[in-house]
Amino acid sequence: MNDLFGNRYWKVFLVTFCISAPIFILSLFQDVFLLLVMSIVLTVVLKPLVDKFESKGMSRTLAILSIYVLFGAFVVLGLITIYPIVVAQVIDISTRLDQQHLVPMLKKFSASLSQQVPFLKADEITVRINTMLSDVSKSMEMLLTSVLSMAMSLIIVPFITFFLLLDYYVMQKNLVENVPNKYFEMSLNLLQKLEEQVSKYIQGTCIESMVVALLYIVAYYILGINYAIVLGIFGGIMNIIPFAGPFIGAVPVLIVTMIQFGDLSMLIPIVISTLVVQQLDQIFVQPTVFSKILDIHPLTMFLVILIGGQVLGVLGMVLSIPIYTIITVTARETNWGLKNYRITQ
Repeated sequence: MNDLFGNRYWKVFLVTFCISAPIFILSLFQDVFLLLVMSIVLTVVLKPLVDKFESKGMSRTLAILSIYVLFGAFVVLGLITIYPIVVAQVIDISTRLDQQHLVPMLKKFSASLSQQVPFLKADEITVRINTMLSDVSKSMEMLLTSVLSMAMSLIIVPFITFFLLLDYYVMQKNLVENVPNKYFEMSLNLLQKLEEQVSKYIQGTCIESMVVALLYIVAYYILGINYAIVLGIFGGIMNIIPFAGPFIGAVPVLIVTMIQFGDLSMLIPIVISTLVVQQLDQIFVQPTVFSKILDIHPLTMFLVILIGGQVLGVLGMVLSIPIYTIITVTARETNWGLKNYRITQ
């Protein structure tokens, strides 16, 4: 029995379990889990700046508050410049979706589709589209209610982030100090590797999302599609969702073009633009941004994302790769540490 518990592989399993188990337990409380994830993401994004300010002689508290002020000013500037455009486009979309404007468009679209596909009757098409739009409207109302409820909860995120940034190294020190001396160097190396991998992944994902959003905006402007900024930003955000993201992002674009042009004439250009942006993302953006951060076989990545989707839905799909990375890095670095620091034979 002593040989079993003294075995290196058993210790690798034990350390990996101790790190991954709390993640799975917290994931059962999705609202709290989401708030913690968002706070950790903000902590990872802002920490290098806080460290930089602190290295210039500022206290850590003042450095964090300064970053908050700068970050807040950046958000306000973005709201002043982009928010009016986005609001105007959203209001215009809502206006076009009211009964007075929508009914004539639906009739025109149904008649056009009926001519192109003779076995489809215009009246039946109109009824089905009306039903679909009604369902979509109800879903959007539920989504809006959820978003507003979540927005109230998001007020907590800056407070959590503040204390994570403030006590980051204190928490790290306390964690390492509670580790037996012979595991000290291994634990320090493990924490450093985890921080490095997760930080690079989060920062890379944010950069990738912004670049993809910009590519979509340019593509939609070239195609002459209305509300290019709103649709491009939505596409960039949805790109975070593996596999399904680009398709989800393309749905509102298709709906807008149906309203704008009255038919499905833009379907092929939308599909082509989505494929072009995704190819640019996969060939240029991802390799440049992520470099060698992720060393995962495509089949493994696919299975991990599927499992994440089954366990936590969309949130699981988004977080499956970083969680998988945490588990694999923990196992690999623990095994390397036990072997190279000669903790076990």
